[in-house]
Amino acid sequence: MPDPGAGPYSLSLDTTGFAVLAVSLFLFVLMFLVLRSYHPNRKRGLEGYLEGAGVSLVFLVLAVLLVVAVSMHDPHGNKTSYALYTTILTGYWLAFAIPVVTVASSIQARSRGAIPWLIPSMVVAALMFVGIFGYYYLAPA
Repeated sequence: MPDPGAGPYSLSLDTTGFAVLAVSLFLFVLMFLVLRSYHPNRKRGLEGYLEGAGVSLVFLVLAVLLVVAVSMHDPHGNKTSYALYTTILTGYWLAFAIPVVTVASSIQARSRGAIPWLIPSMVVAALMFVGIFGYYYLAPA
């Protein structure tokens, strides 16, 4: 499989999928700013936000960065670029990975590490990414 590069597939950021991704990230950041603004001394509120939204924020930031990087690097990408771009923007992977890792992270945190599910959940999310990426890579265009 070649590295991402130039090719025949349009990788525009002017799509509904990217708009939904960007707005989702914006709303999480806005929630954080409102929490900090209206309740600046509420440590437990901030901890609750980070526990509830931390995993989502990481996934959303990485997803936006990956899609923007691929799109900017090759506005018309090859099959590898197209598969990376589509895996993120269809939302199937994020819809699966975010709740799985969030639940596992919460279980591990609440059990004070006695139930170590975070790393295995990240492996499952990575395998799901590879599966969806493979689907788009191998699917006829």
